Amino acid sequence: MDYKKYRKEMKEVLSITKDEKVYDYILENLKSSLSSIGFSKDFVSYLSNNFFNLDFEEFYDKFNHELTEVYNVKFFQKIVPEYFKKEVIPSIPVSDKILDIGCGTGILIHTIASDPRFNKLTGIDLHEYPEWKEFKNPKVQFLIVEKKDFENFLKKLQPDNIVVTWTLHHMDYKEQERYLKKIFKSMKNGSRLILLEDSYSEKLPPKKGKKIYDSFIKFDENGKRKVMSVYDWVANKILAKRENIPMPFGYRTLEEWERLCTEIGYKIINKSFIGFPEKRDINTPQSFLVAEK
Repeated sequence: MDYKKYRKEMKEVLSITKDEKVYDYILENLKSSLSSIGFSKDFVSYLSNNFFNLDFEEFYDKFNHELTEVYNVKFFQKIVPEYFKKEVIPSIPVSDKILDIGCGTGILIHTIASDPRFNKLTGIDLHEYPEWKEFKNPKVQFLIVEKKDFENFLKKLQPDNIVVTWTLHHMDYKEQERYLKKIFKSMKNGSRLILLEDSYSEKLPPKKGKKIYDSFIKFDENGKRKVMSVYDWVANKILAKRENIPMPFGYRTLEEWERLCTEIGYKIINKSFIGFPEKRDINTPQSFLVAEK
């Protein structure tokens, strides 16, 4: 890992937390979320007490084993699949071919593969993940698809339904529009796009985590985006150690996602402000949208 780069990035990310109330909120809720998925008191205390000037070498030397056992194994291989089974998979129609865009480690594809309703599963990302080699299933393939090849890839694959989870906020706003337009253009009539994002609602109450929601919603729009941006950086860079993942922090509210999809031509089938589920690595609000061509 490039610790020099990490220190520079972290300084830039944390510079947005000059508001003391935002900073206090971030630390308190981070302690709560990390504890909820099984991190030790020692881990939580060390990270929160050294948050602004984290010594990455010392941190990983001290807690690398715990990160592997709690984050990589317990959270991503047990907690996240159960979350997907409850919040995402029930909305995916019976399909011959499913495409997961921005599949990351491939845990969603791996979870879907156990369901006999789905036959061919493809996960794509900009970079290969080590976990791809661990998920051995004849129904599954993982591919690197560069941005310049994305549209042609969609035309060739012609998936029946598409899932995009926790991916679009890693693009800037114009890029989000381009991807959603290309997806819509390639989709068959009746195909569905299932979208899960770090996002809050302007109108709907949360289905889960009302106490956290009540404190989060008090911040203005800028404050909310600061909270989500810092948490996202912590999850991807510190906890998951994903050096290559882009971090533009292109957040939209549930209603903004709905408006964008409608303008492109999608028909909204279902939407939900999940809120703040229990046992999350970071307490970011979650929204869900199902759109159809």
